[in-house]
Amino acid sequence: MLLKVSNVCEICRKRKASFTCIKCGKKVCSSCYFNILGLCTNCVSSKVVAEWKGKRKDLRKLLDIEWIE
Repeated sequence: MLLKVSNVCEICRKRKASFTCIKCGKKVCSSCYFNILGLCTNCVSSKVVAEWKGKRKDLRKLLDIEWIE
Protein backbone atom coordinates (compact mmCIF):
# COMPACT_ATOMS: atom_id res chain seq x y z
CA MET A 1 0.00 0.00 0.00
CA LEU A 2 1.37 3.44 -0.92
CA LEU A 3 1.14 5.94 1.88
CA LYS A 4 0.37 9.46 0.69
CA VAL A 5 2.02 12.26 2.65
CA SER A 6 2.42 16.01 2.32
CA ASN A 7 5.69 17.82 3.01
CA VAL A 8 8.93 18.49 1.23
CA CYS A 9 10.91 15.49 -0.05
CA GLU A 10 13.41 14.33 2.58
CA ILE A 11 15.94 13.39 -0.11
CA CYS A 12 16.07 16.19 -2.69
CA ARG A 13 14.39 18.85 -0.52
CA LYS A 14 13.05 20.46 -3.73
CA ARG A 15 9.68 18.92 -4.52
CA LYS A 16 6.55 18.03 -2.59
CA ALA A 17 6.71 14.62 -0.92
CA SER A 18 4.00 12.33 -2.25
CA PHE A 19 5.08 8.92 -0.96
CA THR A 20 6.62 7.17 2.05
CA CYS A 21 9.38 4.61 1.55
CA ILE A 22 8.31 1.23 2.93
CA LYS A 23 11.84 0.46 4.13
CA CYS A 24 13.13 3.64 5.81
CA GLY A 25 9.90 5.65 6.18
CA LYS A 26 11.25 8.80 4.51
CA LYS A 27 8.71 11.12 2.89
CA VAL A 28 9.80 11.51 -0.73
CA CYS A 29 8.75 13.00 -4.08
CA SER A 30 8.00 10.96 -7.18
CA SER A 31 11.50 11.67 -8.57
CA CYS A 32 13.14 10.11 -5.51
CA TYR A 33 10.79 7.11 -5.33
CA PHE A 34 10.42 3.87 -7.26
CA ASN A 35 6.71 3.01 -7.32
CA ILE A 36 7.28 -0.52 -8.55
CA LEU A 37 9.48 -1.24 -5.51
CA GLY A 38 7.93 1.04 -2.91
CA LEU A 39 11.41 2.28 -2.06
CA CYS A 40 13.20 5.62 -2.13
CA THR A 41 16.43 6.15 -4.04
CA ASN A 42 18.41 5.85 -0.79
CA CYS A 43 17.08 2.34 -0.16
CA VAL A 44 17.72 1.04 -3.68
CA SER A 45 21.24 0.11 -4.74
CA SER A 46 23.12 2.88 -6.53
CA LYS A 47 23.49 0.57 -9.54
CA VAL A 48 19.72 0.22 -9.87
CA VAL A 49 19.18 3.97 -9.36
CA ALA A 50 21.72 4.79 -12.09
CA GLU A 51 20.22 2.26 -14.47
CA TRP A 52 16.53 3.05 -13.89
CA LYS A 53 16.52 6.80 -13.11
CA GLY A 54 14.56 8.69 -15.74
CA LYS A 55 14.11 5.67 -17.99
CA ARG A 56 11.01 3.69 -18.78
CA LYS A 57 12.03 0.06 -18.64
CA ASP A 58 10.12 -3.03 -19.64
CA LEU A 59 9.86 -4.11 -16.00
CA ARG A 60 8.19 -7.39 -16.89
CA LYS A 61 11.25 -8.38 -18.90
CA LEU A 62 13.77 -6.76 -16.54
CA LEU A 63 12.38 -8.36 -13.37
CA ASP A 64 11.40 -11.63 -15.08
CA ILE A 65 7.90 -11.50 -13.65
CA GLU A 66 4.46 -12.17 -15.01
CA TRP A 67 1.85 -9.49 -14.30
CA ILE A 68 -1.43 -10.77 -12.88
CA GLU A 69 -4.44 -8.53 -13.38
